[in-house]
Amino acid sequence: MTDYPYASGDLLEKRNTYFYTPYAGADFLLAWRLQREAAALSPSAGVPEGEAPRGSTDVLLEAIAEALQAPVVPPSLADALARLIQRFEVSKRLHGEYGANWRPVAPDDYRQPARYLRFAEVLEMAWQRGLGLPTLNALLKCVDTLASLKPRLDADQQRRLAVVIERERLHVAGLARRIGVEGVFDAA
Repeated sequence: MTDYPYASGDLLEKRNTYFYTPYAGADFLLAWRLQREAAALSPSAGVPEGEAPRGSTDVLLEAIAEALQAPVVPPSLADALARLIQRFEVSKRLHGEYGANWRPVAPDDYRQPARYLRFAEVLEMAWQRGLGLPTLNALLKCVDTLASLKPRLDADQQRRLAVVIERERLHVAGLARRIGVEGVFDAA
C-alpha cells in the first residue's frame, strides 16, 4: 500500500514542498484518507496554546470568515484570501502580519497553530462558496500541517480540526466521484 508522508514531523520548521510528487492514484487517496481518519479520531494530550493570536492576519481571517457567510463576498476580501493562499503556498507558513508586497513583518511569527486552524476553516468555507480549486488545494496542505501539529492543539482545537478533516474528506470524496475513484472512500 502507498504511504502518505505529507502530514508528519514539524511541518512549520521542515516544510513540505510537494514538488514532483509521483502520481499514485487510488492507493494514494486511500493512504490520505487513512491518515486523516487517524488525525481526526485519535486524541492526543494537547498542549494549551494560551490566548489566540491577534495579529493582523488573524483579524483578516476573521473578516474573511464573516464575509464568507454573507450573500456576497466583497472582492477585496476574496482578493485578500487569494493573497493569503499564495503566501501559504509559497512558504507553507502563515505569518502574524504582512506588510508591503505581502512580506512578513516579523519573519519568526509563524508558529501559532490556532492561526493555521482558522485558515483551514476559512479555506473550507471558501471551497463551499465555490471560490475555486486553489482553496481546496491549500486546505489539503494546511490540514497536513495541522495533522503534524496535533499534539500542540488543545481539546477544542482538536475537535475543530476533526470537523475540518471530515469536511475535507467529503470534498475530496466528491471530486473522487467525479473522476471515477469513489471506491477509495468506502469502508476500509
